[in-house]
Amino acid sequence: MIKARDDQRRYLAKQTAMTTLDSKIFGPLFGDAEINELLTDEAYVRALVEVETALAKAEARLGVIPSSAAEQICSVTQRNKIDVAALAKGTARSGFPIIALVQEIRKAVGGEAASYVHWGATTQDIMDTAASLQLRAVVGLFKTRIVEIARDLGALSNRHRVTVLAGRTHGQQALPASFGLKVAAWLAPLIRHAERLDEISPRLLVVQFGGAAGTLAALGDKGLAVMQGL
Repeated sequence: MIKARDDQRRYLAKQTAMTTLDSKIFGPLFGDAEINELLTDEAYVRALVEVETALAKAEARLGVIPSSAAEQICSVTQRNKIDVAALAKGTARSGFPIIALVQEIRKAVGGEAASYVHWGATTQDIMDTAASLQLRAVVGLFKTRIVEIARDLGALSNRHRVTVLAGRTHGQQALPASFGLKVAAWLAPLIRHAERLDEISPRLLVVQFGGAAGTLAALGDKGLAVMQGL
């Protein structure tokens, strides 16, 4: 009974969070317009297509697929928008959007080149790497904002380094302090956040590429080279 109630509470909390984030009234309190734009379905589809395109380029450079096929794939994906509704239907059928995505790209490419779309890759390769591309964009935006805020706080701290105010402890006035010092305390964790982003990026922003069952067997002796090229 207790477990059932816990599960119900977690479900309700999740539904409430989703409703809040989708709300035009409350959404801005819990979300960010620029970040949200980087994580839309359309942005995800663009990232998926970018991975498929990069894969074709890497394979063409290594002689795995014809250069003409890669050029055709890249040209078509630049000109054509993927039908998100078609991906939604495909995802409902298979649980993943990649089968429908590859079908859409192959349909647009046409001819012999169509058979080289997604060559040697598997679903998780494209999805995970696309997610890394989205995270890269988000991390880049965070770093830009942190730098801007840190610059402003640094200037404010320096300007008020001798501006005296009443220090506070436990909500009560205490010894005199500098407002510049107070601002510097706001700045310090932002500097650490910027360092954390730099430290985590090499571990976070990685390519996933293993092919079916993770063996790269479809690419023969070029598997690791394609991975590096991608």
